[in-house]
Amino acid sequence: MLDGMERVDWKSVGYHVYGKNETIPAEMRNLLSPDPEVREGARGFLLGSQQDFGDIYDTTPHIIPFLMELLARDDTPDRDHLLYHLSGVAEYRLNHEYLSIHMMRLCLQTYDALKAGLPLLLRLLGDAPKEVRLASTDLLQYMTDEVESLIPDLLTCFRNERDQEVQIALLRALKTLFHSLEWPRYALKTQHVPVFKEIVETHPSHAVRVAAARASVELVDMFSLRVEDRVSPQVADLLVQEFLTPSVPLDYKEQGSPSYHKDEIVKDLARLKPEPLLSLLKHPGISAEDAHVIARGLLVCAFLSGSDESHWRHFPSFDKRAEGAIYVRHYAAERTIAYGRKSILQALVDADKVWELPTNLFSFFYGLPDSRDALRALLDG
Repeated sequence: MLDGMERVDWKSVGYHVYGKNETIPAEMRNLLSPDPEVREGARGFLLGSQQDFGDIYDTTPHIIPFLMELLARDDTPDRDHLLYHLSGVAEYRLNHEYLSIHMMRLCLQTYDALKAGLPLLLRLLGDAPKEVRLASTDLLQYMTDEVESLIPDLLTCFRNERDQEVQIALLRALKTLFHSLEWPRYALKTQHVPVFKEIVETHPSHAVRVAAARASVELVDMFSLRVEDRVSPQVADLLVQEFLTPSVPLDYKEQGSPSYHKDEIVKDLARLKPEPLLSLLKHPGISAEDAHVIARGLLVCAFLSGSDESHWRHFPSFDKRAEGAIYVRHYAAERTIAYGRKSILQALVDADKVWELPTNLFSFFYGLPDSRDALRALLDG
């Protein structure tokens, strides 16, 4: 095992996150150390840690095949931690913007190295311990160029899986994969509509039904004229209730940040018709911060496609510990409002909670006045 490491000229491969390329083989073997601190240090050295976690370097695509060898062994310690580290690498490849040509090539090489391990990752979903199944699922969600085969594979794993937490993780992965689809592959959304309707409406676990509802909204696309043809009528109610009383265990990105979970639920609701968000805005139990997030979703319903990333890119938008919710740039105010948007804007004007938190949300994204009186006057004009 790992014999091929010595045949790699690590010094000539290129830049490594912490230099000292010649120590890569030793650090690879340290992943098998009986000392957990040594193993953790090795993972950080090989794939980056803290602010460097998940970054891709010249050495990354050369390191991954050897890590796959280790993951294939049942006696390799901390396989789940190693998989989550690789997941961070895969997420970087998917989400990073403004890549140089060199970095684009590295990302493709890294993706291909991960893709070579796809049969292993799917095998781990079937027979590995729960922690490894969860971590493998997290990595698989970023294998977005394999959607045609991976979506059916994950659905098969879902049907065979008996652990609720792993089922929820599989549905989260499917949500990510559906979200990644570009329009030439939209037929995949139509193909799987009945499956998700069935899970939402019949699964015995409420938490699983919520996770399926969240995945279902990704089946709505710009060409879907009737949302009700794409998602179960129960989806909206499940998501509204999840906003008010979270029931699904937070994943590792959401831990310690329940507000992030609420933000994500509103993003999902904005993919549907505005009525569920309008109903949520009137709920007596919401806070001013909740009302602000709901207002963002309603403005997306009024002015944009619910999946418009130019708005949601700013969604973790303000420090809720500070006073107000102030964004960083303004646009000129609108002079008139199209009729179809008036009902949503009127509901925002009428909602007292929306105006308890000072904000320039309306001008920042849509060129609307930020004061309640000015927006009311615009609607009345």
